[in-house]
Amino acid sequence: MVTLKDIAEKAGVSSMTVSRVMNGKTGTVSQQTSERIKKIAQEMGYVPNSSARALASRSSRLIAALLQEYDEERNPLEDSYTSCFLGEFALQIKKEGYDLMLHYVKDYSEITYSLKSWNVAGAVFIGMFDESIRKLQEDNHIPLIFTDSYSSVRSITNVGIDDYRGGELAAEYFLKNGHRNVAFYGPEALDNGVVMHRLRGFVSVLRKAGISLPQENFINLGVKDLGGELVRLCSGENPVTGIFTTADNCAYQVYSEAYRKGLRIPGDLSVIGFDDLSMSELVTPPLTTVRQDIKKKALVTCELLMKNINTADRPAENIVLNVSLSERKSVQKL
Repeated sequence: MVTLKDIAEKAGVSSMTVSRVMNGKTGTVSQQTSERIKKIAQEMGYVPNSSARALASRSSRLIAALLQEYDEERNPLEDSYTSCFLGEFALQIKKEGYDLMLHYVKDYSEITYSLKSWNVAGAVFIGMFDESIRKLQEDNHIPLIFTDSYSSVRSITNVGIDDYRGGELAAEYFLKNGHRNVAFYGPEALDNGVVMHRLRGFVSVLRKAGISLPQENFINLGVKDLGGELVRLCSGENPVTGIFTTADNCAYQVYSEAYRKGLRIPGDLSVIGFDDLSMSELVTPPLTTVRQDIKKKALVTCELLMKNINTADRPAENIVLNVSLSERKSVQKL
């Protein structure tokens, strides 16, 4: 491996001068000498040792993105929202001169070890880390940005969306189109997570219209026979005509199982998703869904992280981005 000393010997300068040039600190080095050193380094195939540089400077150009790994057999990036957000976020931090380190964690014990061993400049948390937030802040004195957190800890910087309003939009659209017997499909709604806030917004609008959402109209994501549940909902004297899913990925599952069971969308069952992933325009029929601007969310997350890296002791901020409804063809007017 080519070292700074090797370049210095060939250029006839000190190793310190080469170090300044390679780290962009050329204030005391002439432009001619700087260009010659860079050319020699390129010709010799010099590659900077990022880990050594990080140890020497007690910093790094690495940003950690931490995802909760609930199932060792499941690839967390199969989730379209997560992969979309991370892709946009990686593009943004690259523009700032940083690189992304992706790390899957099961519990708190793995987080601090990972952050300190890699000496990262900052970290972004994707998923539910609310129970560990206070201890994370106590043990890691670097900028920590959370996404979609409803933690009661006030001193955290978080970027989220108006999940409650998203649920309201879905219910309002169903009512506008004459649907009064509707259902909900998604993962278990935890006490203070995004699913619960979306569900609460959905139910609140229905309740104001005098409509209840009975327990049998809730379908849990872990149900073994989703197709059978859809047939049950669409049968009987008072069939369900619409289903709100807490994510577009859930809506795609409904599409697949409805097709397998011979149910027409929206003829037999109208569907509303959440996220507005790119695939929602490509499925048949195109999916009506609550839109969150994932690109903007990644940009805001990056901007906050950079501000916290560049300015110590910034006050905590909670950014809530607006949502809207992308109206397509998956809801029938009754």
